[in-house]
Amino acid sequence: MRIELKREGGLAFFPGLSRPRGVDLGELPPDTAEAISRGVQEARFFEQPSTPGPASQRGADRTSYTVTIDDGGRRHSVQLVEPVEDPRLRALLELLKRAVKEHGGSAHAHQ
Repeated sequence: MRIELKREGGLAFFPGLSRPRGVDLGELPPDTAEAISRGVQEARFFEQPSTPGPASQRGADRTSYTVTIDDGGRRHSVQLVEPVEDPRLRALLELLKRAVKEHGGSAHAHQ
């Protein structure tokens, strides 16, 4: 399973520095990979709509994340706008941000 995370918007946002960052679950410590895999299932990620609910949630001052997960034959992207209200999606986003920060690189570095 390959995961890509791209941050956009929010205060102190610099578009040129917002390259997608990614991680491959096979390269993560087993406990981290297991937690993310479980989080993807619990959040029903592949059943989520690609964009959040009301457009009023979006704005230049709101931080959003585009999460793309490639799991073999399935590939799905979901845009999450902070604050993420669904607790399962919020928990998954936190796991992904931590994994990308600790173990990830540029999305292009792994291709």
